Amino acid sequence: MCLSLLLKRHLWLSLVALCWSGVTAAETVVLQLPWHHQFQFAGYYAAKAQGYFTQAGMEVEIRAGIDQQGNTTNPVEEVVFQRADFGVTRSDLLVHHARGLPVVMLAAIMQRSPAAFITLDKHNITRLEDIGNEPVSLPLETNKPGEVIDIEVIAALARAGVDVGELNNRFKHWNLEALQNGETKMILGFASDEPYILERRGYQPVVISPMDYGIDLYGDLLFTSESSLRTDPELVAAFREAVLRGWEFALNNPETTARHILLNYPVRNADYDLDFMLQEASQLRDYIQPDLIELGYSNRARWKRIMQVYREIGITDPVDLNRFLYTPAKSAKLSTWLWPAITTLAVLLSLIGWLIWTRLRLVNKVRHSEQRESQFRRQAETDPLTGLVNRRRFNLELEVGYLRARKEQNALSMLMLDVDHFKKVNDDYGHLAGDIVLCSLARICESVTRSTDVLCRYGGEEFAFMLPDTDIEAAREIADRLMQRIHADEVACDADRIRYTVSIGIAVLHQDDQDAVDLLRRTDRHLYAAKAAGRDAVYASAEPGAHLSLVRDA
Repeated sequence: MCLSLLLKRHLWLSLVALCWSGVTAAETVVLQLPWHHQFQFAGYYAAKAQGYFTQAGMEVEIRAGIDQQGNTTNPVEEVVFQRADFGVTRSDLLVHHARGLPVVMLAAIMQRSPAAFITLDKHNITRLEDIGNEPVSLPLETNKPGEVIDIEVIAALARAGVDVGELNNRFKHWNLEALQNGETKMILGFASDEPYILERRGYQPVVISPMDYGIDLYGDLLFTSESSLRTDPELVAAFREAVLRGWEFALNNPETTARHILLNYPVRNADYDLDFMLQEASQLRDYIQPDLIELGYSNRARWKRIMQVYREIGITDPVDLNRFLYTPAKSAKLSTWLWPAITTLAVLLSLIGWLIWTRLRLVNKVRHSEQRESQFRRQAETDPLTGLVNRRRFNLELEVGYLRARKEQNALSMLMLDVDHFKKVNDDYGHLAGDIVLCSLARICESVTRSTDVLCRYGGEEFAFMLPDTDIEAAREIADRLMQRIHADEVACDADRIRYTVSIGIAVLHQDDQDAVDLLRRTDRHLYAAKAAGRDAVYASAEPGAHLSLVRDA
């Protein structure tokens, strides 16, 4: 009798708990990835392995975006046509939404996109402007009218002044083997993936980031359909919460998660081993930025800036960010008056202790965040070889210098130099010697600049100067001093003594310039004019349409 009562009581308590949780049975949902299984999607595997999905009352099937035969699956199509409940893609999701597809962005997993143009040092491409007629393998546009494959690629090429219609593009050879044998000279990849694999194979990769051209988008995004959000908002909220918990676990336990992936999911090939997974985890942490930004957070103002990038390349469809961006809803399980009452009571009971704990934690977190932010900023804005500012920081400084010169009606000059036949230096003396030459040249460049000038390593063997309050004559004097010191420079590397020359282009801001890019492009043209004239020379012009003048040091 007592046993019977005990069983009844246990059954009744179980039913009460089940009804309170709102879960009647585990629901099966499908998550569609855009790519092969790897650490890029670690948070989803961790959420499943740690039971976070099960605790939320669901069983999750995680599908790769490419099968072993190379057939691809579009996550947006899978979610829109309800073959999957959730998907992962990049900032192109905004374009699909603008064009009428009912998709909703749930969480920004990567605050910065690791997508990048990948080439090899032997192909002699250090910037997008160098592509010319070289064969490349880039996802531009399909044969479907208006369907864009990769916004970052198109936007970066547009910023670089590259006409995609003139590219020698070979999308079907989008793999590392084709890049290695020269069948293609550039592919699109992830800075966290292909460079590491290429280095392990004995090659020297060159990474060109869209961020070098001011294209700063979100990376992987978790999304669903408007239909799923409308019909089952609690499921969507529970899935999102479980995913973010999974990412927190994966980032804090990278080796455990990497081993789980290798044991339970088919990876692309032997390159995707434990060493690869661990370096990928380290790289992706810089793009996710969990120590600085809350997991899943996205900024509405930044989405507006991303929309402006899309308008630059001709995508002008209107976007309703209120429909596109998901806002977690408050729980509807408690009545409208009971929930505020309980919340207020809980706040009053714990307020004093919480404030003390929060203040101490906030002070430590702010201090740590400031240190990390300062470190990230230095890394993101500095060329690691020469210690000069990099191209990204220089472009920002040039934009500010342009606006100040316009406002104050002051002169602004720009100087660009390129080491002549630098490839021959590398071939004859080795890449280490080439690096020593670049460092020596950087110090010479620093010796002729003022505190108000901005000097950067613009890419490869190319350096750029922004010279505020400097007219064309003063810029020429700086170029003359540079040429004299470079001619006197003899770089020692082991037993070798290396001499080198440079070509220099100079331009001054003109009243017809619409933005800083006009000055930059004109300076670049003058640089290449100097090289075309035989190198070891300076080309300069005060007016955009004026006759170029050649100054060659004897």
